[in-house]
Amino acid sequence: MTVLSEFRFILCMRCLCGIALFAGSVAVSAAGVPGPFHYERLGVANGCFVESVAFGDDLRARLGGATWYRLLQWGAQEDAEVVAGHAVTIFEYRGRLWCYDINSGFTVLEIPVANRANVAVVSKPVIAPYLGKITPFFPLYFEDFPQEPAPKPPVPFDGVSEVELRDASLVAARLALHRPVSLVEFTYSKDGVDHRSAAAVFVYSGRLCVYTSTSGTVPFRTKALSVENLRQLQVMLRRIYPGAGNLKTH
Repeated sequence: MTVLSEFRFILCMRCLCGIALFAGSVAVSAAGVPGPFHYERLGVANGCFVESVAFGDDLRARLGGATWYRLLQWGAQEDAEVVAGHAVTIFEYRGRLWCYDINSGFTVLEIPVANRANVAVVSKPVIAPYLGKITPFFPLYFEDFPQEPAPKPPVPFDGVSEVELRDASLVAARLALHRPVSLVEFTYSKDGVDHRSAAAVFVYSGRLCVYTSTSGTVPFRTKALSVENLRQLQVMLRRIYPGAGNLKTH
């Protein structure tokens, strides 16, 4: 079986991270309710998925391994074109359901905790602020499982000015505190111009995920959940960036 046939491309959509829904600090909900703790954002482009992963890591570290939370993701459509997707974190805290969205901070959901697993019920008020801007579809939960921190954390790029390298480096360094992560440099061509870029590769909810600052996070279903298999990673990157090559890890 070839590497290409071993995995299925799941989704490649930029995030709705640029839509400002509410004013105020990301540590306060739309209703002015303080969040349970301060979260230090990654602040990377198209980062809603990796921000939600990092937030869940912080949540588990602060509140304990038994803390209930899920990453909620949905697709989006504008007119007849798929234009963006978005991800947030849904979690339980002191008997209530909360949402953390990098666009709006913390929000208390007026939904009984008993309904926390019902993604259709939970997603309705979470997606509501975006209606009118996009047409959402296929909301689904991702459930993470505990992993060991990367035994050899990726080495961040030193003194780079390229945003694509900087963002991937920031994501790789943060997520590696709780799971194996690879930071992969590569090149690709767009409109006849060669670009130097990088990807943070990690496993989440049984999927091999590839984050780049220009395409967001793309989860793949694959039998080999390895962040170190460069041959497999090249095939995956070429699904996002046709012709990607010159891969090397940091």
